[in-house]
Amino acid sequence: MPTIAKNKRFTVLVEWGVDSQYQQELIDAICDLIEQHIKSDIGFVSASFHASEDGRRVINYGQWHSKEDWSKFRSSGNDEATAAIAAVISRCGAKTLKVETFRVDRVIENI
Repeated sequence: MPTIAKNKRFTVLVEWGVDSQYQQELIDAICDLIEQHIKSDIGFVSASFHASEDGRRVINYGQWHSKEDWSKFRSSGNDEATAAIAAVISRCGAKTLKVETFRVDRVIENI
């Protein structure tokens, strides 16, 4: 489950542009691949997917325990997962618009 608290997690936001007919396919396929290949990686916390209401964008809000864990994953040579995700993106005609990293600075909650 995502934990949004100051300085508790390392956050990666990925935004894809996609034709609306492929939005749900993109989300479902990448989620399946995360379940199969990435979920058990050391440092992985969560991946949340947000679908724009117009069907043309998908944002992945990914959390890792640390930037170091994410960097290790990225450089680990998990070629099977990387290739599979690239194939899904290609099949859906999606374009990666942004990949950005963040730290949580402030949280305001109504609890």
